[in-house]
Amino acid sequence: MVELPVAALVLALAFFALLDGWYLVRVPCAVLRARLLQPRVRDLLAEQRYGSRVLPSDLDLLLHMNNARYLREADVARAAHLARCGVLEALGQLGARGVLAASCARYRRSLRLFEPFEVEPPELPEDLQHWIAYNEASSQLLRAESGLRDPTKDQ
Repeated sequence: MVELPVAALVLALAFFALLDGWYLVRVPCAVLRARLLQPRVRDLLAEQRYGSRVLPSDLDLLLHMNNARYLREADVARAAHLARCGVLEALGQLGARGVLAASCARYRRSLRLFEPFEVEPPELPEDLQHWIAYNEASSQLLRAESGLRDPTKDQ
């Protein structure tokens, strides 16, 4: 009788310690919140904000939010954004997956335990044009370095 609660506790500890369980819990919760509690957004490029709080698992040894957690929260916000726009559902119907090719973060200040914060997208269209130009230049450089040629891009 005691073995069942102990086994459940050991499994829960392994889940949160080895698999970063909070991330695996936060993303589905963010998607459900976006689908059920927030209005649907038709414009994919419309500015959307995602609010959350700093949890104990987000802290580093200096007791502020770890830099890697900022990007993780951006990933959670991206999943919520895709759910609100209907892109996540469309990807699921196609059997496709969304892949993040690159990211850029600006760390503005330190966040402390239980402090609320918002993830907001960069301003458009300037950042969008810069992003497109940067990715095109990166793709050309990678093709040149690898020796691969894309006839449609080289013209």
